[in-house]
Amino acid sequence: MADRMTQLQDMINEMASLMTNAIGVLQATAPPCEFGTISQELEDEPNCAIFAASIAKSAKNIEILIDSFPIEAGNMEQEVEEKMLENNTIQGEKVKELEALVVESKNLVSIVQSKLSEISNIQMTSRPNE
Repeated sequence: MADRMTQLQDMINEMASLMTNAIGVLQATAPPCEFGTISQELEDEPNCAIFAASIAKSAKNIEILIDSFPIEAGNMEQEVEEKMLENNTIQGEKVKELEALVVESKNLVSIVQSKLSEISNIQMTSRPNE
């Protein structure tokens, strides 16, 4: 998706460049005319057709690329909110499981320490006095 977005951005930049160049070239080379009228000399201008074809082709390529983007069905915000609520519920359950495991591990540590203490006492009492 990111690649297509980059392509779209590049195509839009290309189209803007074409339009800017067309305005500049036509401004420099086109003969003067009155507003609202088109002279035969202006219609015969070869750059007009070239720039018009280039801009039209660029616009068509942009349209094709836009049509290739996936269409989101439904309300995306609602789906995201539902997913976040579901994730919060799952996270709450996992926190409870973790707390239970912590309590259980503390109990096991206490039992191990108790057994080590018993072993230590037995070893101390079983040694001969010197």
